[in-house]
Amino acid sequence: MLRQKQRTGPMVAAIWELDFYSRPVLQADNKKLWELLVCDRDRSLAHVQVCPSDQVNSTWLAAQLQAISEAQGVSPLMVRYFRPSMNNIVSRGCTLANLKPQPSRRLFALRGWLEERMEKVYPTLEGFQGAEPPLPLKPAAPLVPTVPPDALTAEQWSMVTVAAAELAEAGDWDMDFGEVLPVPLPPTTAIPGMVLLSRRARPLAAWMSGVDPVFLSSDRRQLCLDAGSETRWRLATYPATDAVLGQQVEAFAAAKQQAQGWHFLAVQDRPDSNRFAGFWLLQDVS
Repeated sequence: MLRQKQRTGPMVAAIWELDFYSRPVLQADNKKLWELLVCDRDRSLAHVQVCPSDQVNSTWLAAQLQAISEAQGVSPLMVRYFRPSMNNIVSRGCTLANLKPQPSRRLFALRGWLEERMEKVYPTLEGFQGAEPPLPLKPAAPLVPTVPPDALTAEQWSMVTVAAAELAEAGDWDMDFGEVLPVPLPPTTAIPGMVLLSRRARPLAAWMSGVDPVFLSSDRRQLCLDAGSETRWRLATYPATDAVLGQQVEAFAAAKQQAQGWHFLAVQDRPDSNRFAGFWLLQDVS
């Protein structure tokens, strides 16, 4: 079981997730429906705006983002998005609206929302052309793991499992860096995770926060962290002769699959600590 205490510091500003793209719906003018979707991590903000097909540009997008910011009364810390073909329009639109664009595959709330719309909304519209993948999050080319700087490498690591009900309170845990969100699973679901232990826990967690963690995976006795829009970091390795670590990694992969890809990454300075230098909920939808 993870040790934690109640958060004492202020909560961070909201992070928006954005998708500006065509949908599988053919309109009366024989052109596809274009939509802007903007949400935050718990979808307390869930904005939908149809875009005329002759106005798919950064100027239109910037105007919508400015209007959302004014309606919310606050600007987000950043705006995450991941459509390589839309990178220029989205990046420029955010910049024109004085918002920070962040290409990233960490779009868990948005992807779930798009899945719902693909199932329940678009099929009800006239001109529906058939379901499409809601939001492909795979980079165009295979990723080669990169080794982090030596100063940001953990001395130890372990795999642990907690119940989804326990993670539901993670937003109140005491942590320097991190990002949590609701996990749409039954409370008793076992959620696996990796704990990194380091004497330089806070700098390591700060670095993790900067690379935008997405999901953990294992390959050829390497434990890797996919991050941002097209980066993979090698966090740790383990020898084939270490049966215990091998079994931990296998159990982690099996539990992650059972939990619909949900898992977590934690950074601490020691195993008996009651706080986290960093803690992120992750999801593997690859």
